[in-house]
Amino acid sequence: MGSSLVRKCVCILVVCCISMKIVWAQTSEQIITEINAVNTKVVNTPCVTGTGMLISNKAMNTFLSNKVSSYLSDNYDLSLYKNYITIDATEGSITINHNFHQPVDSDDWVRSFIVIGARANIANTYTGNFTNKYTNNQLGFALQKTWMGKPKTGYDNCGAQKMNMDAGRAILVQDIAAKIRTKVAVFENSLASLKPADVPGQDLKIVKTTLRLNFYAALRDEYLQSFSQGQSELLINTNNYKLVSDCWTTFGVYLPVIPQKFEIVNMNNGTRSRYNYPFQVFVTHTRFWDSPKAGRFFLTFTAKTTISNSVQGGNPDLLTTSYGEFAGPYNNYLTPAISGKFVYIPGDSHVGLSFKTEKNFGAYHAVNSIIGIPIVLIDKKGVPAVNFEAQVCFSNINHTQLRDELSRNKTFVGLTVGIPFSKIVY
Repeated sequence: MGSSLVRKCVCILVVCCISMKIVWAQTSEQIITEINAVNTKVVNTPCVTGTGMLISNKAMNTFLSNKVSSYLSDNYDLSLYKNYITIDATEGSITINHNFHQPVDSDDWVRSFIVIGARANIANTYTGNFTNKYTNNQLGFALQKTWMGKPKTGYDNCGAQKMNMDAGRAILVQDIAAKIRTKVAVFENSLASLKPADVPGQDLKIVKTTLRLNFYAALRDEYLQSFSQGQSELLINTNNYKLVSDCWTTFGVYLPVIPQKFEIVNMNNGTRSRYNYPFQVFVTHTRFWDSPKAGRFFLTFTAKTTISNSVQGGNPDLLTTSYGEFAGPYNNYLTPAISGKFVYIPGDSHVGLSFKTEKNFGAYHAVNSIIGIPIVLIDKKGVPAVNFEAQVCFSNINHTQLRDELSRNKTFVGLTVGIPFSKIVY
């Protein structure tokens, strides 16, 4: 008796939940009303200060995914795509990253997310097999958490930029409303024509209820995202703003799966294998500015600590043999480092300029710099598809005493590739 009553209560509860979902999103007008509410929120933003909303928060997520993705050079750079790949020809490494951000239902900017990446060494390991030289083993996972600031938009107070954007969004809302009503009319007409013979063995009312529920849920998601995408494209195509700025901070760790192996020759003990786990912890902070006239600016500061070793640190007392072995004292140690990077991409240009300087501390305390020329290739929609950066790398510009072969090779050419793909973080 008691268990039967419980089952009935559960069934009633399930039916009520389904009914509530259907009522909540069962008409096209409810979806249109929701889109209008988002638009009204933007329209009613005070404009006297010249800062505020010209597009909705989710539209700004889409806007930033386009602008920020115009520079993707290494693992410390931000990508607002669900998946992205970075390749560093200098290190011979590739990293595949996945963003675990889940969109919220309300109109809100992206506040934080977690990215997990798999990093592996390619070129050095490949060539080392043929030359019997030192192989820089690198296979591990990177875990990082990013906190986004609230985007800020500057415009000409209550002037033409604000009015043009309000008008453009109004047309966009009407266009989307017309598409929703047309699509709903076609769907409801098809649903009404269904007969019991079309779904043998099923209750026609339940079938229609399920189809209607799924249709309106998908319709809502589709056109809310379409509204955000349309606003972003409107702002990009019209340039009705003076400046968009944002900032973000990332904390991350690199966890090696396999150790780096070095063959060390000792006069007393012969050749011994020594190992290093290049664990790394880092924090970065980036400021971003985008102006239709001046272009895009990235300013990034990074602090990191890595478990390094005498081989990679260039200990001058460690000699290199002709077989790729090393003779002399070997140690693992921490190497703290700080760096700053500035990137500039003019206006609508696809080519920019970057400059990075890094200072290391401890046993390895060299100063290294990179001058780069970032190049972004866009797809047919004008969205960044592939990022290249040709680099001139300057090693040990403060003339720290290093192992002979490292002291000779102070200037070399590098290339990085960044490829964002899949969906954007919305």
